[in-house]
Amino acid sequence: MFKALAAAIARLFKIGVSGLRWCENLVLSPFKAIFGGGGAMPNPEFTPTMTSTELLEEYDANRKAQATSQHSNRDSVECVVKYAGASPAARATTDLSAVPADARITLLTMDDLELKALANAGPAKVRKWLEGRNHGIFGVPTVTPVDTAKSATPVMPPRAVMTPQEQMIWRIQSQLGKPDHSKEFRLA
Repeated sequence: MFKALAAAIARLFKIGVSGLRWCENLVLSPFKAIFGGGGAMPNPEFTPTMTSTELLEEYDANRKAQATSQHSNRDSVECVVKYAGASPAARATTDLSAVPADARITLLTMDDLELKALANAGPAKVRKWLEGRNHGIFGVPTVTPVDTAKSATPVMPPRAVMTPQEQMIWRIQSQLGKPDHSKEFRLA
């Protein structure tokens, strides 16, 4: 009983929608005929500038470049996990040549807890860490690019007698100069 009623309502709804579409086409068809609405657009002209062999050569070159970058990423991820999971004595002998310079500096400044968290993370998170993206590993600092101009300027020591404004500026500059890439774990 309910199925028959539902089918009748569905049929009426379908007829109503098709009737509305018919009315819409009836009203809008003169405007479409006058203003050129409707109909397919002609295909744009295209003349290729590369031959098929050039296209295949470029494809092969891109594929080889991608394969080498994936291989170097894999090597650097393995190297970081090996370094982070090693004992402090074994870390001194670990070869970090596969790791990018920015990540190497961050890796060398990390403490044991941060290294342990990095070693326990998965390869995808370690890859994100190497690229300097948001990696989602709790307690591990992100890799920041080394700015040689910023690291070359020394922080000015405070003078013995300073006005309150100079003291405030010195405090702000000293807070900005602190490395924030490595923070200790605090127990609550």
